[in-house]
Amino acid sequence: MAAAFADPAAFTVTLLGLFLLFPLGLGVYWLFNKQARLRDIAELRIRMAQLAPNDPEYGSVRALYTSMVIDAERWRFFHADAPSRGDSGSDHHVGSDSAAGGSDHH
Repeated sequence: MAAAFADPAAFTVTLLGLFLLFPLGLGVYWLFNKQARLRDIAELRIRMAQLAPNDPEYGSVRALYTSMVIDAERWRFFHADAPSRGDSGSDHHVGSDSAAGGSDHH
């Protein structure tokens, strides 16, 4: 152990490696957390579709779903769905179901 501290280059590389493990671990955690939250949001969306608005638990499921969607938007989990800043939006057909009389909202 003392031999590792005697060589400054080995000590520096070891210290740098330990410091780089922290952001790598945070990145891996963020990716797995993102996938888990998106999966939970999808499950809640399915649960909301199964419930009628007059069901007793509909309000709590809707509140939880709304809260999770707001958090996901804040953490930019949905960034792939949004158009880029330079995009004029002319190629996107937003709300095509609403033009046919349907609704995109649950």
